[in-house]
Amino acid sequence: MNRVKALYRSWGILCGGQQVYAPRHRTEWLNKIAKAGVRRRAEFFYQQLDALRELRQAVRKDLLAESRKQSATKLLRQVPSIGPIRAALLIALIQTPHRFRTKRQLWTYSGLAIETRDSAQYHYVGGQLQRSKKPQQLRRVWPAAGRERSTTSTKACSRKA
Repeated sequence: MNRVKALYRSWGILCGGQQVYAPRHRTEWLNKIAKAGVRRRAEFFYQQLDALRELRQAVRKDLLAESRKQSATKLLRQVPSIGPIRAALLIALIQTPHRFRTKRQLWTYSGLAIETRDSAQYHYVGGQLQRSKKPQQLRRVWPAAGRERSTTSTKACSRKA
């Protein structure tokens, strides 16, 4: 929880790592704070942290229990790097695959596509913003090929004359 570390850093107390959050080290960390009001605020943050840990575990169990009811979980788990939590989250996010027109749209939406694009693929040429539907690597190839094609065609035309 960032608030706990932010509180210690605001008082000039260095707090790297995860030891700040450990219940067995809390008293020594709380003793580093000189003012009682700030110490009390840190205690509230620790209470929130404990409650969130319990809630997180309960939600995780419920999420996994719901995902086991879906037959798609077994299929998603066969994909490398998709474990039980990611499979459950994918099922929750996708909802129903029938809302996509094509399977490629589903793959892109879910992050399973081999190549994904976004609207931020643009570059500047001569101070002008240029956008293209081609990947940026291909955009560099096509202008060079076009220039080469135009010079060869002019040479061929000049030879005929």
